Amino acid sequence: MQTNDLIKQLSTQVTAVKPRSFMRRFLLAWLIGIAAALLLLVSTIGVRGDLSTAMLTVPFWIKWLYTISLMFVGSMLAMYFAQPENRSPRVLWWLVLPSTLLSMVAIFDLHQAPKESIHHMWMGHSALMCPWNILAVSLPVFVALMWMMRKLAPTELRLTGFAAGCLAGASGATVYALLCNESTTPFILAWYSLGMVLPGLLGAALGPKLLRW
Repeated sequence: MQTNDLIKQLSTQVTAVKPRSFMRRFLLAWLIGIAAALLLLVSTIGVRGDLSTAMLTVPFWIKWLYTISLMFVGSMLAMYFAQPENRSPRVLWWLVLPSTLLSMVAIFDLHQAPKESIHHMWMGHSALMCPWNILAVSLPVFVALMWMMRKLAPTELRLTGFAAGCLAGASGATVYALLCNESTTPFILAWYSLGMVLPGLLGAALGPKLLRW
């Protein structure tokens, strides 16, 4: 059989892929992970008692806007690296933009605050627990994303794992904010950021094994 005839025969057996099926699968896995993370939080620890009041305050929305903006950036990066032709690490710099904007607000808040309150603004009352709690809440999202992206065709497995992990971390931080009553911008910048990076580092470490195809 000639090569052209073989290619023609094989091409007739290819099932057409529905338009945007990749995005639908990605979104479904992501939403399932977030739902599982929310269920984990509610069933184990619960949400803060004054949540309805807190959601009417500016500090709560600054925290949520920070984590949600990183969710958006993380989702774009994860979808970018999930496609085999995309492999430029330069796009990861987009993760710095939300942190830079929050840094400007944190610097302003620290400049306006009395000296005796600066330590509390950085550490709050849960600094040592916050990053690990965010990591724990993000694990369902991490598992769902890694399972879904394994079925795609990423070629830069560490970068893909890192992007997926950062998205999981930002998703977990958004859910964790429903429990956490820390609201100072220095605290959010330091400890929420660390909590969101930890799943990214986990994804970079496990990506070559979990995403291999």
